[in-house]
Amino acid sequence: MRPSPVRLTVPAIASIAAAFLLMGMVVAGYGPLFEHLSRRFGVSLPVAGATISVYFAGSLPGVLIAMRSFERLSARLIVTVAMAVSSLGLVAAALAFVWPLYLAAVFVVGLGFGALVLGLNQLVAYSEGRRRAALLNALNSCYSAGAVAGPVLVAAFASAHFSVLYLVAAAAWLALIPGAAGISGRLPVSVGTPARPAALVGIFILAFVLYVGLENGTGGWMTSHLESTGLQSSTAATVTSGFWLALVTGRLLMLLVPSSVSEAQIVLAGSVLCTLALLVATVGSAAPVAYVVAGFAMAPIFPTGIVWLARLRPGDSRATSWLFPAASIGGTAGPGLIGIVIANAGVAWAPAVLALVALGMLAAFVVAARR
Repeated sequence: MRPSPVRLTVPAIASIAAAFLLMGMVVAGYGPLFEHLSRRFGVSLPVAGATISVYFAGSLPGVLIAMRSFERLSARLIVTVAMAVSSLGLVAAALAFVWPLYLAAVFVVGLGFGALVLGLNQLVAYSEGRRRAALLNALNSCYSAGAVAGPVLVAAFASAHFSVLYLVAAAAWLALIPGAAGISGRLPVSVGTPARPAALVGIFILAFVLYVGLENGTGGWMTSHLESTGLQSSTAATVTSGFWLALVTGRLLMLLVPSSVSEAQIVLAGSVLCTLALLVATVGSAAPVAYVVAGFAMAPIFPTGIVWLARLRPGDSRATSWLFPAASIGGTAGPGLIGIVIANAGVAWAPAVLALVALGMLAAFVVAARR
């Protein structure tokens, strides 16, 4: 049942792009903040590292709450509330004077961000227009761009202006709320479909779990692998930055892909190229270039996969909603499991292990295409 189609005005799209940018900045900034948090709250670095786990602990219920809320409430209202909750969490983080209060604030930020990650991706995927895949790729590139800028801002200002950084971010979220007025309509939900995911959706869930684990696992392990091949740490770190920049660039370049190219073709081509690039990365001398190529290949898979499933299930946004808990699971468990395998096999086997994960993802998408 689709009461009214989702329409996004130009100001709404601009607000969504800025929201993705801000989310990337905040989330990527947690890692560089560890030392500042350790000094500010008098905790050890391992304890400060719990910040990321607390954020993801908040984002998962945010995703689950949004899954149900979008079935009953207007999209504009949910986005507005989620932005307000995000701003509230950032203000609380700025004013927190003890460690438990800071962690509670990070949990609230995760709650708001989780709802926005699901909601904003869903709204674009089910909006009217032929270029939804290109638009969603471009918007997700804003998140990646924010992830590049966030650590730079933390390094420049966090030491002397910790609270100010958080307060500026909170004010930016409040400034984005008027843009939500340009969102109209509601996500489609078919009353006759079961709440649990069907077989096709289950295949996509598996593919997305593997993809998110692959992306984070590659970004996490490639530096160590490159160093094991003889590269200096600074050079390996530069190549790692190139991998993330390739993700940004690859998603932006999707704007040039003709609308006649289907989402399935884009996802399958990216999966094949990614698998081949990681296999090439097992050759030490070719690894730096291969990892950057893998970043380009991975770039369109996540956002285009959402639009692909939305086209297959145009009348029920529940189908694509399940992809976001899958992303949370993949981001939490994937790198850890990949790390266990690499730790036992040796870091020299890192690209081979990652290629195996990519092959599993490719197999899942091939099955989805055949169904």
